[in-house]
Amino acid sequence: MSGFRRGRKSGAVLLVGCLLAVGLLAGCGSAKEATDQAMNSESAPAPAMAAKQESAQLFNANDSGTAAGGAAERADGAQATSGMTNVQSGAGAPASVPGASPAGQQPAAIDRQIIYKANVTMEVAEYGSAHTEINNLVHLSGGYLLQFSENRTDYEQSGILVVKVPSKGFSGFLADLEKMKPKSIQRSVQGQDVTEEYVDLTSRLKAREAELARLFSFMDKATKSEDLVAFSKQIETVQTEVERLKGRMRYLEQNVAYSTVEIRLYQKIEKAKVEGENAQESGFTSKLAKALKGSAKVVLGFLQGVVIVLAGALPVLAVLAVVGIPAAVIYRRRRARMKDLEERSRSIRRQNLSQIESDAEADRDADNDRKPPASDA
Repeated sequence: MSGFRRGRKSGAVLLVGCLLAVGLLAGCGSAKEATDQAMNSESAPAPAMAAKQESAQLFNANDSGTAAGGAAERADGAQATSGMTNVQSGAGAPASVPGASPAGQQPAAIDRQIIYKANVTMEVAEYGSAHTEINNLVHLSGGYLLQFSENRTDYEQSGILVVKVPSKGFSGFLADLEKMKPKSIQRSVQGQDVTEEYVDLTSRLKAREAELARLFSFMDKATKSEDLVAFSKQIETVQTEVERLKGRMRYLEQNVAYSTVEIRLYQKIEKAKVEGENAQESGFTSKLAKALKGSAKVVLGFLQGVVIVLAGALPVLAVLAVVGIPAAVIYRRRRARMKDLEERSRSIRRQNLSQIESDAEADRDADNDRKPPASDA
């Protein structure tokens, strides 16, 4: 029994020794392969090809890195705002965004990027003075007029102004409009929060700029013409993306910095005032205009009557044309044929008369020739 146990122990020791030997041999083989790969990579004479492969892998890495970077930027507010241009919106207060702050510390706060737009409708007692006052308020606030249209009828004079004012003075500008003491005022304010989009654009811009820097470094190391062409195409693509991102960011910054206010200004004109103005116009020119207008109406009515009669008689005229035109053609042909026959008969008569006269003259001459000559007494 003791011999059997000793045999089992010796077998286990032998098995463990075999496993250790196999592990050592495998480790030596992997180390040798790693050494050979390192030597081959160091002795490779084409660094441009390696740079090209690394550049090709860079696009895939940057796409996933951009998405991860955008999530990280939205998760960590303090890191996101360190690289972005802060444009403080005066109409809204900055709100805090939770970030990956250590325990016991307050989360970092960022400036919210909000685009504000207001619609204001005002009824005023004097349209001209109110329009001038609004233009002065826009000028004093540091804004500018973007669009203007005006309309006037017998009962209302109105105008629509679209202005841009700095967002810091947005609330103050609306308050100044109320201070004008209009007869009535209606307003509505809308806000669009673009903070998330701006942060995402900032992260993507950083990633593309880093990619652009790496491509330039690879291009400096490239020695082959095909590598230079490939890198130049990649750089052009990335630069286009960078410019597009910068353009979108500038658009958001401008709309955040300047709020839009659309103002409809109108004044109602009383009916008595309109009638009074019309009464003042009653003079020689107005009477002449009325007379001309009456004559024009008479002529126009006559022309309309003629047109109506012609329109009613059009079917009859069409039937008459279909029947009368062929009849007229046939009649003209017959008349022309009769004229020809008459001319021929006349010519025949003239010929006969001339023949008769010639025959009579010949007979007279013959009779004269037959008579004996007269004897002398």
